[in-house]
Amino acid sequence: MLSNQFQVNLSNEFMPFILQVKDGNTTDEKVTLSLAMGMFLSKQATLAKAAELAQKSIWEFVDVLKALGVSWGEYTEDSYSLDKLTLSKLTDNK
Repeated sequence: MLSNQFQVNLSNEFMPFILQVKDGNTTDEKVTLSLAMGMFLSKQATLAKAAELAQKSIWEFVDVLKALGVSWGEYTEDSYSLDKLTLSKLTDNK
């Protein structure tokens, strides 16, 4: 549990959406998970940080994302370029 906690007052209009969150036993857990997912999806938090904020292991967090059909991994052009460079160096050394 987080040591620095604060209370937020949400409109009752949020409740149907919060209750639809499958993971979490309490409203607090569901809201915490939703916030962590939002931070991950908006790229404000890494996968590892979002899982930590959600108080889940990375693989538990990934399972939640996958269950919702959310892509959790990115293979960017930069990643491709780095992989291509690495493979080129590996094949040149043979």
